Amino acid sequence: NGNYNLKVMTYDYFGNPMKGEVGAQITKQVEDYTGVNLDVMWTPKDNYDDKLNLVLAGGGNDMPQIIATETKSPAIINAAKAGALWDIEALLQEFPHLKNSRAVVNDNIRIGGKLYGVYRGRALGRNGLTYRKDWADKLGLPAPETIDDVYNMLYQFTYGDPDGNGQDDTYGLALSKFTAPLDIMQTWFGAPNGWGERDGKLVPVHQTEEYLEALRWFRKLCEEGLIKKDFPTRDIATKSDDMKTQKAGVMVDAIDDGRRVMDYFLSQKIEGPEIDFVGAIRKDAASGPKTMATLGCQGFFVITKAAKTEDDVRKCLNFLDKMNDEEMMTLANYGLKDKHYTLESDGKLTRTNDSVLKQEFQAMNQLVPYTEYAPNTDPFVTLNETGYYEKQQATIAANEQYTVSNPAAGVLSDSEEYTKNGVALDKIIEDARIQFIVGQIDEDQLKAQWDLWSKSGGEKVIEEVNAAYQAMK
Repeated sequence: NGNYNLKVMTYDYFGNPMKGEVGAQITKQVEDYTGVNLDVMWTPKDNYDDKLNLVLAGGGNDMPQIIATETKSPAIINAAKAGALWDIEALLQEFPHLKNSRAVVNDNIRIGGKLYGVYRGRALGRNGLTYRKDWADKLGLPAPETIDDVYNMLYQFTYGDPDGNGQDDTYGLALSKFTAPLDIMQTWFGAPNGWGERDGKLVPVHQTEEYLEALRWFRKLCEEGLIKKDFPTRDIATKSDDMKTQKAGVMVDAIDDGRRVMDYFLSQKIEGPEIDFVGAIRKDAASGPKTMATLGCQGFFVITKAAKTEDDVRKCLNFLDKMNDEEMMTLANYGLKDKHYTLESDGKLTRTNDSVLKQEFQAMNQLVPYTEYAPNTDPFVTLNETGYYEKQQATIAANEQYTVSNPAAGVLSDSEEYTKNGVALDKIIEDARIQFIVGQIDEDQLKAQWDLWSKSGGEKVIEEVNAAYQAMK
């Protein structure tokens, strides 16, 4: 049929990928549209990395031309350094969607300053604050705009009897051992996301004044009971439980996680609770709103040397580019019209909730790079969803302009010291932060841990990160 024989390795999150006759029909539709004969190695998430290591080590004729990865794993970094992957940066300009890839996200996935991947795009502005709007209304509190507003809300949610039952049974901010909420709130103070540029040099977040300011604030929240002292021992899976049981009134996390709390209230037919979102928060009235950016992607697609010539690479890129076309994106996201989704009279699209039916199409979204639009944000369709879902999507979109990205994301893996020692170094900073917040150590002891970090290889990491950063400029 003159099509290019394309082998791809990607994720299977749900089992039975492209199930049955309908799945085969959809695959055929994709092949016809993109001009390839597809051979997909659908690989379950739990043993993906093991399989990836085997595939990269094996080489030979079984090697896929395109491989999806969620992280810059050691195996991927080593493959790049060994010359087993194509540097595709120069070729992206030839493709209508890929050429619009966002520079900040491309920088996040670089290895040794080079671009070996087409990112699997996600929303940059996904992080924000979710709060109980019905509680706020009852207490006369507007949507928070500044850190002081947030503090006031947390205080009133703890001591102002927001549920009106006359009992002392509510508190402000739900947290668990998941550390992202602290990282997000730090950016409100002007602290960087992981690393920040100060006087032309990259420094780790804990070496900034704003970081310490944020930690003092968290410590105050803990002292005053606005967060629970036992949060560091709470399992990540329970992070929104106190919202669901109506004990806590605020969470800071991915905004869609906040919306899922509302989905829970609706599905359980629990009357009364209402939530709302705020994307970015100002340090004070004079400061601009900020929130922590995501990496803007869930990993990337690499093109291996199984694509033998530059012409082969173009065929691979052409496939990934075409998967961003409206027809392919709608097919991969929503399946077949009148089978997996319906178009309402107002033009809105209603998705199927049937998980068995979804197995016929949903794996295909693991072949879409989402170069310009994160999943479910494409302008081709308007989803028939709750007002809460619509508010979530609008907040995430509006958030993008306020996001603080990590300038070291693309160079951290170039630091040998960090690659070797980063887990232990991160743990020093992380443990000290938590101990300080819950009042186990004081400020001098906190700073002593930062010194330990520097002496244990941290200084070397700063040196190597800056060398790589300068080389990339």
